[in-house]
Amino acid sequence: MKRHLTVFWISPLRGQMRRLHLRWQTLLLGFVILCVGIGLGIGGVLWYQSRMKRELFTTMARIEEMRKNLLVLEAQKKEQEARLEHLTKEAENVLNELNTLRELEQRVRELMEKSLQSQLKRLGVTLSLSTSEVQTCIPLHRFLGGLFLAPQEGAGGPELAAFLPLPPQVLLPPVTPQDLATRALEDTLIWLRGEILLRRRAFEEILDLAQKKDRILEVVPSRWPTWGRVSSNYGWRRDPFTGRRAWHTGVDIAAPPGRSVVAAAEGRVVFTGWNGNYGKCIIIRHDFGFETVYGHLSRILVNVGDRVKKAQKIGEVGSTGRSTGPHLHYEVRRYGKVVNPWPHLP
Repeated sequence: MKRHLTVFWISPLRGQMRRLHLRWQTLLLGFVILCVGIGLGIGGVLWYQSRMKRELFTTMARIEEMRKNLLVLEAQKKEQEARLEHLTKEAENVLNELNTLRELEQRVRELMEKSLQSQLKRLGVTLSLSTSEVQTCIPLHRFLGGLFLAPQEGAGGPELAAFLPLPPQVLLPPVTPQDLATRALEDTLIWLRGEILLRRRAFEEILDLAQKKDRILEVVPSRWPTWGRVSSNYGWRRDPFTGRRAWHTGVDIAAPPGRSVVAAAEGRVVFTGWNGNYGKCIIIRHDFGFETVYGHLSRILVNVGDRVKKAQKIGEVGSTGRSTGPHLHYEVRRYGKVVNPWPHLP
């Protein structure tokens, strides 16, 4: 039995025949190697295809996830834009209301000052109570247009700097419209806080003015000391005892004996007792140089040095002194001189 294989081969150019002896072991080894190579090649192709499929699946999953994230970001962007638009409108409304509030505050301030000055003038008191108008710290129109962009400011610098590139560390990131709107809203909120503080200060001044008004009306004679009929007016009159023309320094208010007499304003009692023609009399000293005199009393309920409040009972109507019947003689003095009491009788 032959253990090798003879292969004959004829050269097409020279026409010579050659032969090649191959052993069966060699042929078997070659066949095995060929089968292994083919198997490895097919396995490699299948493994590569499987790997590519896995990578493709992973890439598709990432793309799908990115698409979902993009949809979420788009929805968030639209929501933020809608919120920014809503906040912008709300800020404009608040600014308009603040502007209206400023105008109202100014009108209230002017009316109160005018009313108080008119009353002080009628009472003969000269006192400066005007308060300065509180202006806004930033003009309203800065925030009421577009993206609330600030007006053009002045600028300058060396011309050479325009040709020099900025270092990388100072380059500014790009600014988006959302960033501009957000910064504008932040600026608006800062301005609103400042404006609220200014409005609070303005109304505190108005409140202080109102308190001054109430305080002044408390310490300046500005009410009737008792109620009854005016039996004798201030000024020239016919004297009830002599019948002659005489000057009357106050107002006589006829009332039943024992009717309450109250202080026309807050002050300090400087005299109580018998005072000649005034009979039983009380004199109270008030602020701004005023004094009030209460004559012909039947009873005195305060003492010298007492601090009395406006409308506090100080005595009772009587007919003591130079009097023809029960009544109260009410007199107002300013810096020691008798003045017309009618401006102090509302």
